[in-house]
Amino acid sequence: MQKLGLAPEVEGDDKIWRFVGIWAKNRWEWLVTHIGQMYTNNTTIGFFDSMGLNTIDFILNQTELTTIFTSAELLPKILELKQKPNDDNEQRGVYLKTVVCFDKVKSEQKAAC
Repeated sequence: MQKLGLAPEVEGDDKIWRFVGIWAKNRWEWLVTHIGQMYTNNTTIGFFDSMGLNTIDFILNQTELTTIFTSAELLPKILELKQKPNDDNEQRGVYLKTVVCFDKVKSEQKAAC
């Protein structure tokens, strides 16, 4: 993860952090990703289906999260987050650069990413 630049160092609370997000229902890939993050000393940020775009954007900004692992069913929400401005007409998810999908992705979704 560090060599790929998927979890850059972020300073906060007098400590250096490396965050990676997971937004998917419980499944084998979720567990493997989480264990992999523990192995590489990254902190996993979990997202839930019930979170709204403002909440997700707040967490992304607070953690300066650049990478999120997700499922195909939640990929449209990530695309909506990136395309739809917030209430102040500012872009959401400005730090988010990499989306890793556990499932096969449609070609139009790839193009939107």
